[in-house]
Amino acid sequence: MKLTLLATTILLSGCTQLMNGATQPVVALKGGDMFTSCSGAVEDWSSCNAKANKTCPNGYEKLKYVESTVGGRRELTFRCK
Repeated sequence: MKLTLLATTILLSGCTQLMNGATQPVVALKGGDMFTSCSGAVEDWSSCNAKANKTCPNGYEKLKYVESTVGGRRELTFRCK
């Protein structure tokens, strides 16, 4: 019983970190462009857009976005306005 509770707590903690972008941060690229990933089962495109909005309070321009159904890969490259 204690092991099940511990495993559930760890799992929920990991999900919370992913939902808040803690493990997949926004990275500054050369030339002022920004990159983030919202891959996996927990994050989706709304997670990528939320990270871009938080990074760019005056809005942003999507430069490139990649989605692969294999492995749930989603990546967004953007530039702040």
